[in-house]
Amino acid sequence: MLSTDVIVAGGGIAGLLIATALAPRYSVILLEQSDSLPRNKYWLTDAQAAHDNPQIRGCVDRSYDFLDFVAFDGLTATIHGKYCIWDTDALIESLSGQLLANGARLLTGHRLYTFNCEKGRISVRANAKTIQAKLLIDCMGFGSPIVGAKDVATISGYYIVQGCEVVLTGEVRPIALDNVVLGRNPAFFELFPTSKGTAHAAIILPSRSYKIDRSLQKEFSFIVTQSHYSEHICWKTGPDEKPYFGIVPVGRLHKPALDRIVFFGEAGQANPAASATGFTRFLREYRRVADGLTECLDAGQLDRKHLLGALPPYMTRTNRAFQESLFDSILSFDSDRFRLLVEELKKYPDQIVNDFLFAEYDFRSSKTLGIALDALLRRKSILGKNMLKTIAVLCRQRRLL
Repeated sequence: MLSTDVIVAGGGIAGLLIATALAPRYSVILLEQSDSLPRNKYWLTDAQAAHDNPQIRGCVDRSYDFLDFVAFDGLTATIHGKYCIWDTDALIESLSGQLLANGARLLTGHRLYTFNCEKGRISVRANAKTIQAKLLIDCMGFGSPIVGAKDVATISGYYIVQGCEVVLTGEVRPIALDNVVLGRNPAFFELFPTSKGTAHAAIILPSRSYKIDRSLQKEFSFIVTQSHYSEHICWKTGPDEKPYFGIVPVGRLHKPALDRIVFFGEAGQANPAASATGFTRFLREYRRVADGLTECLDAGQLDRKHLLGALPPYMTRTNRAFQESLFDSILSFDSDRFRLLVEELKKYPDQIVNDFLFAEYDFRSSKTLGIALDALLRRKSILGKNMLKTIAVLCRQRRLL
């Protein structure tokens, strides 16, 4: 039997972040069910998230000062800002190296499949091992058996992501979303050039179910080999191909903590619903989460009540409600609706769009009134109507309190 202060379940980016924050003070065991730490994703953040984390800032691969949003007919909204694409390998190596340097233990190839909360401790089983700890942090995301079994979240949908790193034949613009293929329930293509003459390329499908009846791999293959993007991409499948795959759940976590259990990352619904730019939120909040958990660990107060009181909000309640409302709209988008959204993005100031993307919008600002009035004047408004819907929902909630 193993014993530790903290078990972090899930070796993805969220698990690595929270584990590195706690490892200097406590003994930590990180569990990952895959045989190695997962590298099947890439991350875009705003530049401020990188600036606020100097210990990993060197893992930024490339910076952009604009992103393109493209409709099926080529209509383009270019949003200016400060963005970073991260080097996945460098980031994983840096964080795992920090963990090991602080004495943490990484157990890859170990699947957590059950737990038992006992007096003064929690015991988990991972493969044939039993591990006792004071606290379990669930960073298992979509695959968390605890989230499903304990009914702690209401999931409204998912982002299904599939793609790979491709070789470029020339310089390309960073594409945040492009509805390349006209459709009733379209998927969206994104393309982020790296510093190595390659690009992170993926197709993203917003879906109410994680089981879909279409082949995203075929759609992705068409885009990179036969569409107009094929003029800039050299894609050959083989052993050197670096595939990307992910299922990002979107919903509301109504029990962010249980006795001796805390949910963080995608399992903790820390990602903005409408944009899935979760890494920015993780980088914003993981140290505050760690500070709150440190207080609980030091005081020996690890029941649900104290853990809930120690967890900071990942975003304001209004931003959360707006993101959820917009995601619900996105689930029913056809290509024409996405084109309307691109038209709106062209109209609004860059900073407002960036605040929406990263769930940082200040709904108390005077600009909110202008967007709300715009929604009243334009029947087909998307951002404005979802803002009005958000305000109405929050007003109803306050009347009920």
